[in-house]
Amino acid sequence: MCLNYSRESTCGRIKKSPRWEDDHGVAATVGTIMALMVFLAMFGLFTNQFVPIWMSDNESAHMSNALEQFTTMKSQIDGLVADFSNSYLAPTPIFIPITLHSAGIPVFAGPTAGVLYFYPQTVSGRPSFNVSYASDTYALGPLNDGHSGGYMELYCPNRYFVEQRLIYEAGAVILNQTDGEFIVAGLQFSMSSIAGEWVMKLTQTSLVGLNKTVGGTGSKGVNADLLYADTSVYKKTGGNPVTITIVTKHGNAWEGYFNRTLINSGLVYGETTGDYYITNQYYPNNNRNLAYYVLTVVIMDVGTFDYTHAVVQMSVDEIGV
Repeated sequence: MCLNYSRESTCGRIKKSPRWEDDHGVAATVGTIMALMVFLAMFGLFTNQFVPIWMSDNESAHMSNALEQFTTMKSQIDGLVADFSNSYLAPTPIFIPITLHSAGIPVFAGPTAGVLYFYPQTVSGRPSFNVSYASDTYALGPLNDGHSGGYMELYCPNRYFVEQRLIYEAGAVILNQTDGEFIVAGLQFSMSSIAGEWVMKLTQTSLVGLNKTVGGTGSKGVNADLLYADTSVYKKTGGNPVTITIVTKHGNAWEGYFNRTLINSGLVYGETTGDYYITNQYYPNNNRNLAYYVLTVVIMDVGTFDYTHAVVQMSVDEIGV
């Protein structure tokens, strides 16, 4: 039995645990948790705000670069066609690198891959570009030199920037995206009035080679060789219509292009009293790749038709092959 007779007595006291007297461990734990919360907040802000903006800029820059590559390819092919009949030199093959992907962000986001398609001209395949004109001496049509086709397309399924496609078709470069399409570089085509009659100049480009599809990241090389180009001058006393029929997935882009070009050349739209008219018929399909347009452009009273047909062999290879 223990009796407490004085305040100095230790009998019956409960000894206090030492851990209750030291708060340093608790403060360190709370500080670590707060630091982690701040880090996670900053990390979430970076991934949710800065990464999408950064990647959108990367994909936008890639589309600008790819557009420059496609227009460079078109310009060089046009130059080969223009020089073919005026030079004693053999045509120079051209080589254009096409970048498939946009840059990524290390650790946070991988590059956005792309797909490059090449489809050569066929007799009845799409796209096709057909020209008809009856002159005094010759009837040009799809069965005798007036037919061309083939295309090259870069599909960019952008994750942050708008999804886009670049297409080289019939000598023109088309930009297609979800909210519309536009021909950014037109084919070799012009209309002018000389001595009261319409003079039309047109270059029709056929793409031949092996059907090929490549996808992923990196760059692929596009080789183009001009096999043939020839210019003929057709005349019709009193004028005759030139009919252009395009079977394509990009009918709206072609319709806008011909309307702008012909109106800027001074032609008046009208099926009965005008200088030209356009019909554009859409053929839908549940499979987007099988849907197409049939665009018909009729230009009235063409007295002189300077017509060039070029055949270009194209291939898609690895860089350095």
